[in-house]
Amino acid sequence: MKNFKYITLAFIAAIGLTTLTSCEDEDKLPVPQLTNGGFVKFVSMPEFNAGADPLSASFTATTEDPNGNIATYELMVVGDFTGATTDTLSFRSTTTFPFDVSFTGADMASLFGVDISTFEEGDSFQFLGKVVTVDGVLYDFTATEFLEPTPDLDPSDPDFVPEPGMWNGANNESVALLGAEGLLQAFNYEVEFSNPPVE
Repeated sequence: MKNFKYITLAFIAAIGLTTLTSCEDEDKLPVPQLTNGGFVKFVSMPEFNAGADPLSASFTATTEDPNGNIATYELMVVGDFTGATTDTLSFRSTTTFPFDVSFTGADMASLFGVDISTFEEGDSFQFLGKVVTVDGVLYDFTATEFLEPTPDLDPSDPDFVPEPGMWNGANNESVALLGAEGLLQAFNYEVEFSNPPVE
């Protein structure tokens, strides 16, 4: 009977030590503080087909800062038309919202330094956004992607991933960048000289 009592006491002591160890481990891994990211969205879903005739085409849209924490918002643009530069040009930037991002065909001709007759139906413009929040965090148009570790490569190899399992440093979910209607993101969108589809 004495042996059974000692076995029971040893069992209770083992459970107690395991519980204490678990509590100690939780203290070593605190829950991170969560904050709102830098997110700019359209006030309402715009029509991304600006009209087929560049002379009369126009894109009308206004953006907003739903989290109220944006210090700066910058939009760059890349043109897809005959003779377009491959450079990314600065389109507009702001420190206040709501922010108008509307333009006409004439505005794009002036920005790219071409005659408006250069444009034709089907030409388009890719807009790429970048945000810095009031606490200095940069958010941009790049979608996040998980990088697979490369443990067999030397760190000097150009294909080496520096931190196994690290994120690539971008910070917008792919679903936001695909223009999901519920999110109305204004970080990566394309406007085309074409007529809106007939419903």
